[in-house]
Amino acid sequence: MNATSGIRGLSLTSKKHIARLALGAVLAPALLIATGAAAQTLDDLVARHVAARGGMAAIKSINTLKMSGSMRPGGFPVQLAFDETIARPGSVRINATLQNLTVVQSYDGKEGWQIQPFQGRKDPEVLSSDDTKSLQEEADFEGPLIDAKAKGATLDFLGSVDIDGAPTYAIRATLKNGDQMTYYLDPVAMLTVRIETRQIVRGAESISDTDFGDYEKVNGVYFPFEIASGPKGATDLQRVTYDTVVANTPVDPATFARPAAPASTTKSAGAKQ
Repeated sequence: MNATSGIRGLSLTSKKHIARLALGAVLAPALLIATGAAAQTLDDLVARHVAARGGMAAIKSINTLKMSGSMRPGGFPVQLAFDETIARPGSVRINATLQNLTVVQSYDGKEGWQIQPFQGRKDPEVLSSDDTKSLQEEADFEGPLIDAKAKGATLDFLGSVDIDGAPTYAIRATLKNGDQMTYYLDPVAMLTVRIETRQIVRGAESISDTDFGDYEKVNGVYFPFEIASGPKGATDLQRVTYDTVVANTPVDPATFARPAAPASTTKSAGAKQ
C-alpha cells in the first residue's frame, strides 16, 4: 500500500488529507524530535518502523492482500466501489466501479494493463512503462524501507520535518527505477503518515503526496484503512476508505493477467490490414 497507482480513467491521481495519526499525541512528539533526532540512525529508524508495523516475521508471513471499500475521486462528486488485490512476488489489480462500469488497472509482474470504460475503451490495453511504474510500486506492499538493498533501493535519513504542523522523521528511498519516495514517520507511533513520490513521467517530473490514517491490525500487521492522495499542493484529493482488508486469501494468478481481446475486435483489426 504505497503511494500507488491511480485509476486514470476518471482523471484520478495516484491512489491514496486524512487526519494526522493521533497515536501518542499526548506524549509531546515535538519534544521527542528535538531531544532525540540527533541520536537516531537510519538503521534504528527503519528497525523501529518495522517493529511498529508488527515485526518482520509478521510482515513476511503475508503473501496476499484483498482490500475492499470505497473511493471518492478528487474533483468528482461521486463514490465508487473500490477493491484492490496484491500478491507476492509483485502483482496487483485495482478495480473501481460506478454504475456497472469498472475501471481496471493491473500489473502481473511483467506488464501493466488497463480498461477505461469511462473513456469509451472497454477492451484491455497495455500501459506504457512510465504508467506501469506506479503499479509496480503498489505491488510491493512492504515498501522500499524493507529489504531496500535487495530491491536495489537506497535510503537516506533527512532528519525531522514538519508535516501539517506536526514533526515527523523523514526517510527518502531512491528506487531502482529512479523514482523517489520520501516516507514521513510519526515519531511516537513510527507508522507512515505521508509519502511524497517523485517520478519522471513522459519526460516531466510528477510529484504527489499520499496521506495515511486509521491504522488497524491485519494478521498482526498494521495497515492504513484511510488513504488520500493527489498532486502536491492539491486540495481536491482522491480518498480511499477500506471496509475490509484480508490477508493470505488464495488468489488465482490469472486475476492479474491481461485478458485476450474479444474475437470481434481481433477480426476487425485483421480486416483493416
